[in-house]
Amino acid sequence: MYKLKKLRSYLQSKLHSNLYLIAIISGLFITVIILTYLIVNVVWINGEVRGKSMQPNFYNGDRYFASPTAPIHRGDIIIIDPPGSTANKPFIKRVIGLPGDNITSKNDVTYINGKALNEPYLDPYKAKLKPGHLLTPNFKMQDVFGTKKVPAHSYFVLGDNRPRSVDSRTFGFVSQDRIIGVVKLRFWPIHRITFY
Repeated sequence: MYKLKKLRSYLQSKLHSNLYLIAIISGLFITVIILTYLIVNVVWINGEVRGKSMQPNFYNGDRYFASPTAPIHRGDIIIIDPPGSTANKPFIKRVIGLPGDNITSKNDVTYINGKALNEPYLDPYKAKLKPGHLLTPNFKMQDVFGTKKVPAHSYFVLGDNRPRSVDSRTFGFVSQDRIIGVVKLRFWPIHRITFY
């Protein structure tokens, strides 16, 4: 009888410790799921590229995470709510001009404040151009917008696929409040995962 009571007591203590361990593991698992959800849907913006304006760097259907709080730098890829749009269809574009910049394009070279901008992401397109054709048509900001500088709290954006992109050349400057986020990760397709 004594051995039976001792065995029962031992089994009950093991059961209680196992239940305690299961409760801790379950709690941690639920916490991880909630934190993952918050990071993916609140801290980061999860989106999908629509259209061809950023090819060959982003294709239709590519998926990304963007940060709504990241600082914006020249060359960043951003998600915007384009000026004048009511369709709730975000655009993906590259930041070319920052507040105070003067932007021109001449003979397929973009100039920022008179200095040529290095744009290696355009090389695949430029390699396919026929002689005498331009990827980016010539323009002076003053001729297009009537101003020499990008306004404060605004940005000048272009698509990498310049001939097919609706961008600042069409809809003008993008104000800070129309920027949804800065792309930090392309996670789909898996073979093209890229951190930015």
